Amino acid sequence: MNKTALVIQDADCDQSNFKSFLADRNITPDVYSSGGSALAAFKSTRYRYVFVSMDIQREDPLQIISHLRLAEEKLGLPPTLILVSGQLRQPSQSELKKFKISGVIRSHRT
Repeated sequence: MNKTALVIQDADCDQSNFKSFLADRNITPDVYSSGGSALAAFKSTRYRYVFVSMDIQREDPLQIISHLRLAEEKLGLPPTLILVSGQLRQPSQSELKKFKISGVIRSHRT
């Protein structure tokens, strides 16, 4: 599997947390601003990581994650590491468990 990450966030979203986190690990971002386009990419490319902004305004980020998890099941794939970050919204403990979210990036600085 390559070192490419699927990143889902609004086009005008602050990308500093994801960018510095990925750069520190030599991971190439593949950025999408909608759940539909990200899901299509997810179905055709194997990603090591998925990063979802909890601050997406036009869509529900947890619904996007739900669709990704459903696609994994249909494709017979093991769970992908999904990390979330957001300044305005953070997932609850029950949401982390329900959607099998691997972790939350609260702040990352280089």
